[in-house]
This record gives sequence, C-alpha cells and structure tokens, in this order.
Amino acid sequence: MDDFIRNFYVKMGLTRTAEVFEAEWYELKATGRLEGAVATVPDIYLHNGELEDELAAMRQELAAAREVAVRASSTWDKFRKERDFHRMHHKRVAQEKNKLITDIKRLKAHYAKYEPTILELKRKYEVAMKEKMLSGLERD
Repeated sequence: MDDFIRNFYVKMGLTRTAEVFEAEWYELKATGRLEGAVATVPDIYLHNGELEDELAAMRQELAAAREVAVRASSTWDKFRKERDFHRMHHKRVAQEKNKLITDIKRLKAHYAKYEPTILELKRKYEVAMKEKMLSGLERD
C-alpha cells in the first residue's frame, strides 16, 4: 500500500506530501498501530502503473517515428523535385540536339547542291588564269 501511495505522490510531484506521509507511515509501523488496518494493494494497480509507463514510452517512440517519417517524406519530395528538374533539362537538351542534327543535315544537303557549281567556277577561274599568264608571256 505504501509503495502505491509513494509512487502516486512522486508521479504527481507532491514531494513534501510524500515526505510527511513516509514519516507518519514509519511512525505508525514502529508503534504497531498499523498491523490490521492496512490492506494490500491489488496487483491490478501495479499492473496499471506498468501499463501507463509502457504507454508513455510507446507514445514517445511514436512521436519520434513520426518525426523521422516527416523528415524522410520531405527528403523524398526534395529528391523527386530534383529528379524532375534533371529529367526536364535532359529532355530539353535532347530536343536541342535533335534540332541541331536536322539543321546540319539540311545545311549539308543545301551546300551539296552548290558543290558542282563551285567546282565548275573554280575550273573556269584556273583556265582564265592560265590564259592570262599565256597572253602575258606572249606579249613579252
């Protein structure tokens, strides 16, 4: 019985009351006036106290687990946003690359049309330069 009352006082923060109770309890016990008057505390009270302690520990553990879950969730969201950013950047770069490849092919085809004309003009230039040199040599 005395353990139950002491635990109750300590749990509730009644330290002065617990001290007075202990003093009176031991005085009654020493004089022998306590023998038949005290009933034992059923085990259910002790069991309830243990369950309350276990419940408090579980609540603290739950709060810690929730905090970890919130942090993990925010980290996951951050990674997802970063992944989406890099994915969009990659798609944009791939589109630009494909556009540049098509532009290069188009320009190659365009310049391929002018290549025979350039070769013909080059040949005419060389012929004209030869004739000019020959005419310059004939004058001398």
